[in-house]
Amino acid sequence: MQDWAPERYDSVEHLCEVVLGAIKEKMDAHFVCLVLHEPDSKILWLSATDKLTCHPPSAESRLPTAFLDSALLSGQIQCEPFTLPVSTWDQAEPPLSQVRAAIPLKRSQHLAGVVYLETCRRVDRLAASQRHPLQLLTHYLAAELETRILSGRIDVERDELQLVRRDLDQSLQVQDSLLTLLRSLHQVGLLLSTCQSECELLRQAVTLARSQLEVDRMAIFLVDEDQRTMRGSWGTAASGELIDESDVAGELPAKPMIRQVLSSKDRVVVQEQVPLYQSGQQVGRGWLAMISLWHDNRPLGWIETDNLLLRRPWQRYHAEIFKQFAATLSHLLLRQRTEEALRRLNQELELRVTERTEQLARANDLLEQANRQLSAMSLEDPLTGIANRRHWDLFVATAWERARRASSPLAVLMLDVDDFKSYNDKLGHPQGDDCLRRIAATLQDCERRRSNLVARYGGEEFAILLFEPQHGEAEMLAERIHRALDDLAIAHPGSRVASSVTVSIGLSYMIPSAETDWSQLISRADQALYRAKAQGRACTHPFL
Repeated sequence: MQDWAPERYDSVEHLCEVVLGAIKEKMDAHFVCLVLHEPDSKILWLSATDKLTCHPPSAESRLPTAFLDSALLSGQIQCEPFTLPVSTWDQAEPPLSQVRAAIPLKRSQHLAGVVYLETCRRVDRLAASQRHPLQLLTHYLAAELETRILSGRIDVERDELQLVRRDLDQSLQVQDSLLTLLRSLHQVGLLLSTCQSECELLRQAVTLARSQLEVDRMAIFLVDEDQRTMRGSWGTAASGELIDESDVAGELPAKPMIRQVLSSKDRVVVQEQVPLYQSGQQVGRGWLAMISLWHDNRPLGWIETDNLLLRRPWQRYHAEIFKQFAATLSHLLLRQRTEEALRRLNQELELRVTERTEQLARANDLLEQANRQLSAMSLEDPLTGIANRRHWDLFVATAWERARRASSPLAVLMLDVDDFKSYNDKLGHPQGDDCLRRIAATLQDCERRRSNLVARYGGEEFAILLFEPQHGEAEMLAERIHRALDDLAIAHPGSRVASSVTVSIGLSYMIPSAETDWSQLISRADQALYRAKAQGRACTHPFL
């Protein structure tokens, strides 16, 4: 036993073979086997040539099951004499008087088994000191078996943990991709809201979706009011360039996929590994996805996308992105058509004014009413996508009343783009509009709390309201805005202050009371802004 080293044995079977061989030698046994109940039920038998096998001939039929169970239950060596029938032996004259012994392994929650042997020696008469080596062998065997069982389970659990970690990493990657696409989708919506016509809207929709939303190829088709005819708009060629498909028109195709997508709202229909076509000719294979554009219960058209060019696989989150994109495009398409209808209405009203002067008053009333309704429907500045002046006035009035009741402070920052007229004169109004949009986006990035508001106050002026600001919070926000615009570095060739676009900021704090009005807070911030301009612009001045 001094040479016992289980780590030398490369397998459980080798270990059992050595232990059973040692027991067979020490006990002069004719028959030795290991009966395992846990973790797996099996019988390991040592042959006459001392080789281990899992399938001894008629081994199960000669095992005394009740005797083995008794030893396992008691946890002690069990011995008893017995007579072996002659027919069960291969030898010519086998001994008839035998002793059999059952030595239970040390039992645990992972291991349960018995070493069974048959011998001519009177094992039942062995002294305790003589039984000790036998028990020691079985204890070593039990310990090593349990160690290897636990090691195997640890390996399995480690592999399972690695799979869980891999799945978690993949899930986090998907979440990051989805969040990135959602942020891009928001920006796409803001850009599309600035389009001035349906044609420009559909063209920009295809362009921005491909550049911002991981869309490979896209085409948009419109359904006429009769829902039996269709017409194309903008799409993507097999080579990747944007193409005008407005000449595609006719009866609605009888393709099942198109019928399916037009019959359901907010549902993405996807087919994978299907032929992909361009102008009626097959140009490849891949996945094809469609989603409908809707207004109330009527389809406006549908969007087709595929992965012909970049071969990106279809991801489940693509469906959610397409749904949101289709909803945004449906809303903006309807708005364009409504505005176009209003423009046509205005034209008709003007014609009627020239033809029927007696209806001038009523026509003006109708036009004024339509304009008021349109203004009341929107609280968003159409150029920058942030709150407009009307939204600002309503929000400030509400915040003033809340702060008055709670005796909480308010702060207002008034911002003016320095030398903006020179910017427009040098670069043109379209470039000026883009500059205002980028400034608005920067201001929103600098202050995003829901309790506060960033608004376009008018022209090149912006305003920010801070609800319950901490001491110095408005000054720190102003500093963030200056740094962000410096990082943005919009070139300003007509500026008298710097080479890039800058702003002047005036700010004011105030605790509302019954004797004051929110217009005083705005007026103080405006006075501070005037002083900031007087000090040379591109700086911040608080109301003192």
